[in-house]
Amino acid sequence: MKSSILRWNRHSIVHKLLVAFLLVVLPLYVLGVSITFYSSNQMQAEVERANESKLRFYYSHLEFELQRITRLVAEYSIDDTLASLSARLPIMSQYEVDNNLNNIFTKLRQIRETSPYIADVVYFLPEINKEVSVQEGVRDVTQQDWQGLADTMGNLGGQVSVYKDELYVLRRNPFNLDPKVPPNFLLGIKLSNPELELRLKEFAVSGGSNITLVFGDNNEYVLSTSEPAPELMPNPERLPEEETVSVQRYQMNDSFHYSLYDRSDHFRLTASIPNSILRKPIRIFTVMMWLLTLLSLIIVLMFSVWSFRAIHRPISILIRGFEKAEQGQTGLHITHSRKDEFGYLYTRFNDMLRRLHTLIEENYVQRIRTGEAELKHLQSQITPHFLYNSLFSIKQMAEVENVELIKEFSDYLGQYFRYMTRDFAQEVTLRQELDHALVYLAIQGIRFGPRIQAEVDEIEPDCSRIHVPRVLLQPIIENVFEHALQQKPSGGLLRMKYEQTNDTLTIRIEDNGDALTEEALSRLQQQLSRQEITKSEITGLLNVNQRLRIRFGAPYGLQVERSTLGGLCVKVKIPREGETTDAADDDR
Repeated sequence: MKSSILRWNRHSIVHKLLVAFLLVVLPLYVLGVSITFYSSNQMQAEVERANESKLRFYYSHLEFELQRITRLVAEYSIDDTLASLSARLPIMSQYEVDNNLNNIFTKLRQIRETSPYIADVVYFLPEINKEVSVQEGVRDVTQQDWQGLADTMGNLGGQVSVYKDELYVLRRNPFNLDPKVPPNFLLGIKLSNPELELRLKEFAVSGGSNITLVFGDNNEYVLSTSEPAPELMPNPERLPEEETVSVQRYQMNDSFHYSLYDRSDHFRLTASIPNSILRKPIRIFTVMMWLLTLLSLIIVLMFSVWSFRAIHRPISILIRGFEKAEQGQTGLHITHSRKDEFGYLYTRFNDMLRRLHTLIEENYVQRIRTGEAELKHLQSQITPHFLYNSLFSIKQMAEVENVELIKEFSDYLGQYFRYMTRDFAQEVTLRQELDHALVYLAIQGIRFGPRIQAEVDEIEPDCSRIHVPRVLLQPIIENVFEHALQQKPSGGLLRMKYEQTNDTLTIRIEDNGDALTEEALSRLQQQLSRQEITKSEITGLLNVNQRLRIRFGAPYGLQVERSTLGGLCVKVKIPREGETTDAADDDR
């Protein structure tokens, strides 16, 4: 058999699995590589289109703002308030001059508020050497101050001028005079370099590129998001007459550039995108392709090794089955649908355990059924007796018309009998069993009133999930009431506490009854140790002890001793795991 399992041949399961795996993986790998290259090219094209689209949008926005600012300067250069002051100066008093200057200051401030790109608005009166500025207010200036600004008009080839490293849109009035002749007044709007740079940086962050704004045909004034500013191509010398905007695309210094140039406004917007950004999708997809290749190789190798070791798992299932059979779990069954050698072994193993189980069933299973029969017998004994007492208590409450107490008592009674009559569940969690015990304590608390008190500690959450036989604690508590506390006129106490070790949970149920003699305690200890089943009054305790030992083994069950309160102390010992694991794994 060993040679037939391990021999390599074309009918081997390992061989078939490996060939099938390669037939599936290789087409998927080829398809993944093709998709990787195609996606990388598409991604690069999309990056280029997205950046060009964003550049055109920002260019249109900036062009609109500059044209609007130019129109504002032209409109206010013929404004009556600004134009009339220079003409009427000889006939105006100082008060009228100051008042007009203040009015002009108000108008200039209104102009500045029309656009975030306006940093300041200035108005010069050469005749009296006065300047009105939104930032500086009204102040005296020299001829060199306004003359220097006036001389820069149009020095960038368009509407925008540069003076002392600041951009201005200027207008003289009258605008057609000889530049050497002083104008009546000079109106200028200073552009906000910080705002222009902020907008450039916002676009650069969203597009992953460096943005440069250039004024002048020969790149006289440059604003850039990078330091130092990148090297730029010169503006195109000639454009077709029908075109006012030129779009250039070129490679320079390991970067890809988009350049938009407006012939009418003489400014240019350039986005330089490093090739590393453009090629990033290709690099990413290339790395992904190599990772895919490496992963595919690893998977093929791992699958090959796993295929050769595939015989280990079914053998392990057989070994675990034998180990559990040695522990006495002869009722297990390995479910399988194999048609190979292991299928034959599984079938023979199941047949063997089935025959063993048949031989020991009468001895082992009969003990369990005996315990279940005794549990049902105990329930049939407890339920009528408890029912009679409960109905009598309801009758007494009805006689005094205590409706609320009847409702509460009936609710507890319903919970109690619903739990007691649920025969389909032979085991419950310790939490459910404790809840049932608390319901029983609540019923007895209503019956006995303040004569008897109960102290019950809260159990740890991890212990509450332990599985135990049903009706485990209630017979012990009932024994306390029937034989220890029922006759006490007052001061009766029942206490329930928990003690934990590494593998055992002990539930201590004790009372302060005074009717337990040393002889009765000794007899009870002997009966619990010998597992005697009698018709005596403590049949309930012996029944619980027997069911615990059948379920969990000899180390567990009930122990009794004298309570520190003076009465009986019953220790319920159960394993902390609470349930064992069924035998075999399935071989799917």
